[in-house]
Amino acid sequence: MSPYSPFNKNIRDIEIADLKELKQASEGWYIEYKREPPNAGAIAKSISAFSNTYGGWLFIGVEEESKENPVAGKFPGVPRRDVDSSLQRLRKSATDHLNPTPHFETKVLWGPDSDTGLVDDHAVICVWVPQSISAPHIHKTGQIYRRVSDASEPKPENDRFVLDQLWRRADEIKQYHREWYERDPEFSKGEEDRPYVRLMLVADPWAERDVWIDSDNDEVRAALNQEAGISAIPFDNFYTLGDELIGRQLNGNDPQNLTLTWRLRRNLISDVIIPLPLSEPDNVDILKLDFYGYANVQRLVCLLKKYQSGATRVVDINYLFNILIGVAEIQERLCKLADWRENYFIKVKLLNSWRTIPFVDIPEVLDRFDKHGPPMCLDSIISVPRQTGPDKYIEVLRHDDVENHEAKMLLQALRMFMPLALSYGIPDWLPYDENENRTPYFRSLQEAGRSALEVQKNRNDRHNK
Repeated sequence: MSPYSPFNKNIRDIEIADLKELKQASEGWYIEYKREPPNAGAIAKSISAFSNTYGGWLFIGVEEESKENPVAGKFPGVPRRDVDSSLQRLRKSATDHLNPTPHFETKVLWGPDSDTGLVDDHAVICVWVPQSISAPHIHKTGQIYRRVSDASEPKPENDRFVLDQLWRRADEIKQYHREWYERDPEFSKGEEDRPYVRLMLVADPWAERDVWIDSDNDEVRAALNQEAGISAIPFDNFYTLGDELIGRQLNGNDPQNLTLTWRLRRNLISDVIIPLPLSEPDNVDILKLDFYGYANVQRLVCLLKKYQSGATRVVDINYLFNILIGVAEIQERLCKLADWRENYFIKVKLLNSWRTIPFVDIPEVLDRFDKHGPPMCLDSIISVPRQTGPDKYIEVLRHDDVENHEAKMLLQALRMFMPLALSYGIPDWLPYDENENRTPYFRSLQEAGRSALEVQKNRNDRHNK
């Protein structure tokens, strides 16, 4: 169900001319008017009541016409000198007075406006509060407030049945995340022992924001299949599957195999499945052939010989960082299609990773392997974070304050790389001193990814002979 709006549009899209619609909108379940900025306690009551009920709108700087006809009557507005302090009070009151802190958004609409009589240097502060899945939001007085019918003020709730319903409101979304977490890809017999990365992306884990991609399939296909970019990973195969949009990389791959795959739902929830090359030689010297093209493969072989010379399972993760850059670029395009301007969240799972040793073609990483021994995955499935709740994800900042597009994508990719690096026991970051004659870690990861393309070409050539 879409959230109620007296303007039939998102809060980000409303303009000063829309305020006249409030002359037909009565206070009650979804709307509350305040002539002047209220004190912190009253603000917290209003915000929590909307969160605990059906969501709604608080308008500061608007006066109701009368108790008998509680539509917007006058628009005195908030003087310019008081607007910033009022916005700060809104945020602080929710943080200081409510537990947990509910989500809400604000927009300031400045006069003058002839339709409402709002004068110059005055503004109406619009506050949109979505219905909260993480209810109840408890006021620091110990009360749980809700909106009640046509009452203009929030009321404390004492009905045990209603309170129980509030406590159980999050059960459905928690169950959804648990089932999504458990829904790993189905593997063929030939794929059951091959390692994969499952990257789970979600914009709004609590499902409070009505996120939706309205674009047609051609626009989504274009977002997934762009060949331009910092590290393009175009999905040349695209189709619908139930309520999902599927993108796969088929170029140069067997269509029967689980190749690099993007499974997208229109609520901006995605699974990205990344296959990882695996070498299982009976003798580690064969790695020099399997990994031909990497600068440090001989060192890897010597390092492994220090501990054993028989069969081993080595997973090539050199191209992983460049894949994540491509994921960040596609996710950015999808966020724009959904008009999603906030951060997003991830969870990573390593699948079929039992007893695999990672290889990264970077000398500083191999230095650590040499000093401390090579890491090995001891479990078939590793997830970060481990828990399944909607609050158990890693936030990826969009870095809108960074003007350089490449820098933004690199920062997002590094954030996605960190839990994967920790899962495989490799450094998530290496200190860098500009005075040292050493390549920054993220550049080394990119260079290793470019080498991986040549190595994969060599593998394919050998297999095709």
